[in-house]
Amino acid sequence: MNPSGGLQWHWRAWRSQALWRPTCEQISTSLEQLEPSASELLLIGASAGWMMPSNWLQRFSKVTTWDIDPLAAPLFRWRHAAALKASGSELVCRTGDALDCLDRLLRSEPRACVFFDNVLGQYRFHCKDTQQASRKIGRLVRSLRGREWGALHEAYSGPVRRQRRGAGVPAMQRRLHGSADSAAADQAWLGQLGATGEWLDHLTSNVFREGTMVSHIAWPFKPDYCHWLQVGWVRH
Repeated sequence: MNPSGGLQWHWRAWRSQALWRPTCEQISTSLEQLEPSASELLLIGASAGWMMPSNWLQRFSKVTTWDIDPLAAPLFRWRHAAALKASGSELVCRTGDALDCLDRLLRSEPRACVFFDNVLGQYRFHCKDTQQASRKIGRLVRSLRGREWGALHEAYSGPVRRQRRGAGVPAMQRRLHGSADSAAADQAWLGQLGATGEWLDHLTSNVFREGTMVSHIAWPFKPDYCHWLQVGWVRH
């Protein structure tokens, strides 16, 4: 069983489209601000593209998706194939663990930029412990040196007061750096989310190097539980 996907995930995503719509709109806005120089996209962890805007995918001449979930490919085609066909973009959907063979995939797709779609924050659930997950994420990021790539992933997640939900909280965009001002901004943003209790660290704090412009987006996964998403892009 996939600990972070599968039929249960797709059912929740389909059922939660209204609740997640503000988050999807903020993701779309963040992606539109990115300007990849590559004409091809290697999309890893694509799932069904429930939170991925078709219009961003349409800027690429070829989109190749990878996901370990066998339901991901047909559902991704169902959601995005028509739009990609309309823009003349080629769509190729693969099933498999792209993270385990990333070096080979990078060699096989030399003209493609890479985007990790809501997968890196799930790594901890696929490893035996947090130390192994952190090491694997670090090795993955190092393998991308010299490559144009980006990611959407969870940074943290935790309970929120039900009446707040976090759905209407504006995205926060800033460059990553470890200053006291940044820590204060993070705490203020958590306050807007109505955060309460203990939050889970998804081990992605070092995915983007210092100075990277990152969008921080609230994802009300459930009415009383919110994910803190990050969207960023690395030129080279």
